[in-house]
Amino acid sequence: MSSSPKANRPGIVAGLLLSGLMLVSGTCQAHAVINEAEAPAGEFSFVTLRITHGCGTQPTTEVRMKIPDGVLRVSPRFEPGWVVEKRMRKLAEPYKNETGQLVTETVDEIIWKGGALPVGYYGEFQLRVLMPKSAGKTLWFKTIQNCAAGSIRWIEVPAGGQSPFSLEHPAPFIKLVAAAIVQP
Repeated sequence: MSSSPKANRPGIVAGLLLSGLMLVSGTCQAHAVINEAEAPAGEFSFVTLRITHGCGTQPTTEVRMKIPDGVLRVSPRFEPGWVVEKRMRKLAEPYKNETGQLVTETVDEIIWKGGALPVGYYGEFQLRVLMPKSAGKTLWFKTIQNCAAGSIRWIEVPAGGQSPFSLEHPAPFIKLVAAAIVQP
């Protein structure tokens, strides 16, 4: 059974429209993102930063991530070939941890450096953190991607009601949701 070009026209039009939407949305997608869309408020969570490209033709040689206020107990995962540095800041309100020790500072910034993420490859940089108890809040992890020549500053935060995907260099983000109640 053969089909006429006229019979296939709706399918062709739909395919072209879908391809156009993918092209447009692809140009609006961020290239430094957090894999996890949501995390439970007040709980330990993993935050995985994904860098999806270098700077033009240059490899990524350093990734700097600013830790949002309220995020505590930050522990970066070791990445082979990279040196990890933690820069600290004083807490406005110190707290006692589970062993009774007074905690007066927290991680302000994580820096992965000394590696080389080639163009055409993606890399993931992971943290384990204690999220703040602020369900409904979006946390912005401002990130600077330094390359052999040049850098990209993923630090833009949308204004109220604006989509982060409308920005040229949106900061990676994660939304806090109510923690699930586990029934015995």
